[in-house]
Amino acid sequence: RAVVAHEHGPLLVLAGPGTGKTTTIVEAVVARLAAGTAPDAVLALTFGRKAAGELRDRVVARLGGGLAPVVATFHSFAYALLRQTADAQEYLTVPRLMSGAEEDVRIRDLLRGAVQDGVVDWPDELAGALPTLGLAAEMRTVLARARTLGLDGADLEEVGLRSGRPMWVAAGQFGRHEEDVLALEDVMDYGELLVQAVGRARLPHVRA
Repeated sequence: RAVVAHEHGPLLVLAGPGTGKTTTIVEAVVARLAAGTAPDAVLALTFGRKAAGELRDRVVARLGGGLAPVVATFHSFAYALLRQTADAQEYLTVPRLMSGAEEDVRIRDLLRGAVQDGVVDWPDELAGALPTLGLAAEMRTVLARARTLGLDGADLEEVGLRSGRPMWVAAGQFGRHEEDVLALEDVMDYGELLVQAVGRARLPHVRA
């Protein structure tokens, strides 16, 4: 009830599985619509298509039909935002979004290429790990985390140099290499999708 009644500013709700978080979201959405908020002024975001579908179905069922708010995954909303706010040229040439499995394969291929081409100054302690799946997974995680913090490869490399962390320098160099390749191939991963959407949403003519 406290969550449903909350009206202004951010509110963080922490609860374990099965404690009613989805029900609380549904009731919060319904309460706002009942108070006169327009459906297109309410946005509910969640992880995964299955969760989004369930949340959407429950909101519609609770409303008993009629106009429903936008319920989507973070990534599908981000992609729709980029498409909806693109100019004519961007709309025609929007980068293709890679799947998670495709990202895994791409990271491993790029790692092999970076080792062969010598484009990254790998620390000696990483030498034995370069061909492993574990390093590929770690590199993907580090770069994705950096992107959520607004850092590209060059930024991460600079942070590594300033803090004396050779592994971060290497990750930043690899990130720059990955960015160049993805730009040439006109594709983007899920991390880059969110970064671009956040950047677009900050533009004054898009923010509203």
